[in-house]
Amino acid sequence: MKISGGVSFNQTAYSAWGMESRRDPYRYILSGNLNFDVYGMAIPLSFTYSNQDFNYNQPFNQFTISPSYKWLNFQLGYGNVSFSPYTLGGHTFLGAAVSGSPNDRWDFSVMYGRLREAVIYDEENENGEPSFRRMGYGFKTEYRHKSGNIGVTLFKAKDDPSSYQSDSIPEGFLPQDNLSTSVYFGQEIVNNLTIQSEIGVSILTTNTNAEKTENKGTDWLFNSRTSTSSYWAGNFGLNYQLKTWVLGASYERIGPEYRTLGSYYANNDLETMSLNINGALFNSKVNIGGNFGTQRNNIDGENSSDMSNFNMALNLNWIVSKKVNTSFNYSNFRSYTVIRDQFEVINQSDPLHQFDTLNYTQLTDAGNLSVNWNISGSKKIIQNLNLNLNYQQTSDQQSDQAVNNANSQFWNGALGWNWGNKPLDLRLGFSANGSYSFAGNDIPSTFTAGPTISCTKGFLDKKIKARTSVSMNQSRSDNIVQSTVISWRLGTSTTLKKSHSFNLSSALMNRQRKNEAEDNSITELTVTLTYSYRFSAFNKKEEKTNLNNN
Repeated sequence: MKISGGVSFNQTAYSAWGMESRRDPYRYILSGNLNFDVYGMAIPLSFTYSNQDFNYNQPFNQFTISPSYKWLNFQLGYGNVSFSPYTLGGHTFLGAAVSGSPNDRWDFSVMYGRLREAVIYDEENENGEPSFRRMGYGFKTEYRHKSGNIGVTLFKAKDDPSSYQSDSIPEGFLPQDNLSTSVYFGQEIVNNLTIQSEIGVSILTTNTNAEKTENKGTDWLFNSRTSTSSYWAGNFGLNYQLKTWVLGASYERIGPEYRTLGSYYANNDLETMSLNINGALFNSKVNIGGNFGTQRNNIDGENSSDMSNFNMALNLNWIVSKKVNTSFNYSNFRSYTVIRDQFEVINQSDPLHQFDTLNYTQLTDAGNLSVNWNISGSKKIIQNLNLNLNYQQTSDQQSDQAVNNANSQFWNGALGWNWGNKPLDLRLGFSANGSYSFAGNDIPSTFTAGPTISCTKGFLDKKIKARTSVSMNQSRSDNIVQSTVISWRLGTSTTLKKSHSFNLSSALMNRQRKNEAEDNSITELTVTLTYSYRFSAFNKKEEKTNLNNN
C-alpha cells in the first residue's frame, strides 16, 4: 500500500485606510489531500476548511471518492458525467458511476444516482425553488474500428411525487419524467474524407399525474401520458484533408422546446451551419485558419420574433525568423433580430399584407496582433521583447438607423521587455500598458496608462527566491485626471527538503481620486503567508522489498 498527499495552510492579513475594509482583517484556509494506492486501486480524498465557512455546520458538505482498478474507473458520492449534450450533459448527481476501456476499441460508462433532492417551497426565500427528488440512470458505449466509430447513449430520469412532504404545492409545480437517447458515428468514406453525425431524441412528460396513453410495449421503460411530447436534435459534419490543408463543414438542428433532464441548460429552436479551413504555407512558416458560420432560431416560424447571426473568425501565425514570430486574429459577429407585432398576425385578413416589423442589428468586431522578438537566447543571457494590441468595436442599428450611444470602441496595448542572467539567477522586466475606451457620443472617453517594473532574484544556490514589482497607472477622462494608482508587491519563497514550502507575499496599493473634494486617498495592504507540506509513505512490506532490491 502507498500513501501520498499534502496539506496547505494559507493565512491572509488585510488593512485599509481611507475607506471601509472590503474583506475580513484575517482569514485562513486549511486544505489537504490523501491518496491511497491499495493493490493497484487508487482512492483519493481531499478537504478544505476556512474560517469564512461560518454559514455551514461543517467545512464541506459534498464528497467524492474516485478509485480505479486496472481499466476500471469509479465515482462514488457526488460526481458528474457527460454522455452527450442531447442526453446527459454534466449534471451533478449523488450516487455511483463506472467507466472503463476493456480494450483499445471499446469504451463504456454507466451511472445511477440522485439528480435533485426534495426541497419544500418557502415563501420567505425569494430565490428558493421547490423540487421533487429526482433519480436517474444512464449508460454510454462506443466501439471504434479501423476507419471510424459508433456509439449509443441513453438517459432516464424521473421525479418522485411522494418525496414532496407538504400539503401546499405551488401552482405549476409538477413531477416530470424523461427518456432521452442518441446515436452517433464517425466514418472515413474515402482517403482523407471523414464524416460524423449524431441524432438525439428526448421524450418528456411534464406531468406524471396526467392520464396514461397506449405505450405499445414500452411500459417497462417509459410510461406515455397525455402530457408527453417527443423532440429531436441532430448534427452532421465532414472534414477533408488535402496535404497541409483541412476543409470542414458542419450542420446542427435542435428542435423547438428540446429539453432533457440530464442538463441544467439546453439550447433549442436553433439551426447552425459553419465552414472552416486550416492550412500551412511556406514550409509551415505561415499558418492560416478561418471559420464562417450562421445561426438562426424560430425554425418553425411560430414565434413573434426572429433572430439570426453571422460570425467570422480569421487567424494567421507567421514565423518571420528564428527569433521573430507574429500572430493576428480577427473576428466579426453580426446579429439580426426581426420583431413582429403578434396581434397583426392574429388579426390578419389579407394573406398578402406586409406586416410592420422592427429590425435590430448588433455588430461586433474584434482584432488582436502580437509580435515576439527573442533578442538573445544564449546559455547565460536571455532577452526578449513582445508587443500585444487588442481592438474591439460594437454598434447597434434599428431599421437601418444608428442607435444613439450604441457605438463603443476599446483599445488595449502592452509592450514588454524581459532580461535574465542564468548564472546570477536574476530576472528584470519592464512593461508599458495602455487602454482607451469610447462608449458613445454623450459619454466621455477614458484613457488609462502606466508602467510596471519587476525583479526576481535567487539566493543560496537558488534555494530562496525573492521578487518585487512596482507599477503606476493613471486614468483620464476627456483629458482630465480621474485617478492615480500606485502599487508595490514584495515576496519571497523557499523549499526545504523537497517537502516543506514557504511563501510570503505582500501587496501595498494607494489610489487617489481627483474629482472629489474630500480626502480621496485610499490605501490597502494585504500580506499572505502560505505553508505547504507534501509526503509519500509506504507500508513495511514494500519498504523491505525496496531495500532488498537496492
